Amino acid sequence: MVSDADDDEVEAGRSKSFPTELASPDRSRSYSGYYPGVRGSGPAVGPSEPAELIAPAPEATSPSGVERTRTAVLIVLGCLGVLLVGYVAWLVARRHFSYSRLWNGWMPDGFELIVSGLCIARGLVRQSGRAVALALGFGLLSWSLGDTTWTVQSVIGTSSATKLLGALFYVAFYPLAYVAIVAFMRRRLRAISAPSLLDGAVAALGAAAVCAAFAFQGSEYAVTNDTLTKATNLAYPIGDLLLVGLVVGAAALLSGRSTVPWVVLAGACVLNCIGDTVNLFQSSEGHLRIDAISHVLAWPLAGLLMTIAVWLRPPPVDLLARQRPASFWLPGLAATSGLAVLVAATVGEIGPIAIALAIASLVAAGVRLVWSTQRLRALTEHRGHQSVTDELTGLGNRRYLYDLFEAFFLDQADGTAARRTLTFMFVDLDRFKEINDSFGHLAGDELLKQLGPRLTPSLGAHDVLVRYGGDEFGVVLMDASAERAASMAQKLKSSLHEPFQLNGVSVTVSASIGIATAPADADDAGKLLDCADVAMYRSKIGRCPFAFYDDRVDTENKWRLGNELGLAIEQRQFVLYYQTQLDLRSGQIAAVEALVRWQHPRLGIIAPAKFLPLAEQAELMPALTALLLDNALTQGSKWAGARPSLTVSVNISATNLLDHGFTDLVRSLLSRHRFPPSRLALEITETSVIENFEQAKLVIGDLASIGIIVSVDDYGAGFTAISYLSSLAVRELKLDMRLITGLASASRERDRELVRSTIELGHALGLRVVAEGIEDEATLDLLRQLKCDFAQGYFISRPVPADEVSFGVDVQELAPSLLPAPTVAASTN
Repeated sequence: MVSDADDDEVEAGRSKSFPTELASPDRSRSYSGYYPGVRGSGPAVGPSEPAELIAPAPEATSPSGVERTRTAVLIVLGCLGVLLVGYVAWLVARRHFSYSRLWNGWMPDGFELIVSGLCIARGLVRQSGRAVALALGFGLLSWSLGDTTWTVQSVIGTSSATKLLGALFYVAFYPLAYVAIVAFMRRRLRAISAPSLLDGAVAALGAAAVCAAFAFQGSEYAVTNDTLTKATNLAYPIGDLLLVGLVVGAAALLSGRSTVPWVVLAGACVLNCIGDTVNLFQSSEGHLRIDAISHVLAWPLAGLLMTIAVWLRPPPVDLLARQRPASFWLPGLAATSGLAVLVAATVGEIGPIAIALAIASLVAAGVRLVWSTQRLRALTEHRGHQSVTDELTGLGNRRYLYDLFEAFFLDQADGTAARRTLTFMFVDLDRFKEINDSFGHLAGDELLKQLGPRLTPSLGAHDVLVRYGGDEFGVVLMDASAERAASMAQKLKSSLHEPFQLNGVSVTVSASIGIATAPADADDAGKLLDCADVAMYRSKIGRCPFAFYDDRVDTENKWRLGNELGLAIEQRQFVLYYQTQLDLRSGQIAAVEALVRWQHPRLGIIAPAKFLPLAEQAELMPALTALLLDNALTQGSKWAGARPSLTVSVNISATNLLDHGFTDLVRSLLSRHRFPPSRLALEITETSVIENFEQAKLVIGDLASIGIIVSVDDYGAGFTAISYLSSLAVRELKLDMRLITGLASASRERDRELVRSTIELGHALGLRVVAEGIEDEATLDLLRQLKCDFAQGYFISRPVPADEVSFGVDVQELAPSLLPAPTVAASTN
């Protein structure tokens, strides 16, 4: 700790330490040896108390204080650079040159101490990059002390002790400089690959070979009988050799990542070594003026540049920019230089060290070439595998599927090849978007990852499972009959019954499967995919487990049907079939659901799965829904006289929920037909509610305000949150048929509990619960026991035209258990 007086003395000493004129030393030593010269950078700092001399004020460590300090130091360094240039000009212009202890000794020593102190100060002021600044600063300080030792010898005389002390100071610079360069590299490189290390080794060895060819050849002039002199003469070129090799190697590693500070630092190190080499020859020949000029141009300038490098601000890292690959020009040039050294050795005298380094550089280049060849081959194989593999699931991808199709059709195009068939099964997950929306995309990805292991056991040894994209998969069967394809589709569907575990949540999914066969259905890959896609979509809309491509149905041009839809609506070609709903408490028919069919004048009855997607695409759903509502209310009005409590249900689409005028349309139709709003139920799918929740909430609220029953259709197949359900003005839940069909079987215990809890939830929310998909008496009786309100399914009645609807149910024959109807506390608002 220093006092205020000490601080004043330090400041005074600092102000006196800046020279007004600098000279490069020319200190020919008492022995003919390798001359280390002058180098350094930093403020005037004594070796005994460096920390006290440059300790910053407390505010200097703040961001703004550091910036002010950086600016001030760079200005000082700039001034030193101007003085150095002026001195070189003066030195060149002088007519007579003579050695001066003041200008060629003490003043350069002071200059070196100043720049070395400034370099150390950088490490003390800012933590970032501290290791580089401190190692380099103390290395420069060590060199400065070595020069100071030689100046002292010129005053008191030379002795073995002072010669040894000076040599130790000089040699100590090298390990500290190595540490600084390595620390700088570690800041820029998080990891170094083996090829990059080999590039660095090639560059370092090649550069070292060139330097050795000059340095060790010149050192022959410095051979003496003095052991200390011999050791010193050998240490300097080896130190410079290693420094050049390290810098060049680092430049190869940092290729593509170089910054201004690194370029300045590397240039300073190279300039330092050039000065040493020039000094080696000039000192031995006694050219004092050239020797002095080379000292100024190399060592002081190198020290100044090193200090500037540690104070320069590195540019901000652009995290979004793609890193440029490392260039091979530097290792290539170094390897060429090593070869040139070996060629020169055949015609001239080149030292054994240079030859050994040149050979090592070529060996490293050969290893790098072998490594590159192996890596290129492995990379080619890896990229080839990546190009046909889905990254998420590890299954084959779309490109792999196309390659397989092309190979098949190319083989079948050869008239001499055996005739074979290829069956493609297009598998599309139902309501996968709801999983992403409800549990997040990570959960959706996890489910896709689990699908491969889940589906693969159902496949044969030669069957292929691929991920086509998104939630679409494909299965390829070779030489499979229609029966085997149907059996395989059923196996795939069955394998999905078991719930998937996603972060502790059980999720059940289903799939729609379309099947097409080549060459029967298509003669190229594109047509085969299109056929399977059409069949899959028919399966999805029709809610059937799978569908084969049907030439009689699917070859009808869908664009032609789309164009005919508008005319069909105008001509009212659509008819309604009705499926009755049984009240499980009273045993009476309480409601009917209107199901649309297209009475096509040319194709006959067309199922909704065929034309509803086209109506959506053609934006005809509003007009079609208006027609169907009008027809349903017309028929409902006819039944109202005999059955005033009968409810008529009509399905509406997500498009209607987005139509701001839909509520007004319904109100107008009800008024025209004088139909009670409380006897109209509008069914909306769970999916359409989730996808457009806010808009759906508004429309549902408007419809409920009229008195209309809004029903959530297919409930239980999706992932509607209870909080969503409770915030909607719905009055009915319609359980998905996939939950209900076969519910009484022994293997469906978990589904029974799910249905029980859903019914209880619906009743707790004041909702009427309807179960559809009832195909046997056991399921009907079970639902009555679970206190479900309404039941619908083929066991009760199939969809029939209006004139065939039967409201008289023989309960004794249909379900005797309904006769003593239990009292149910469910609300049927």
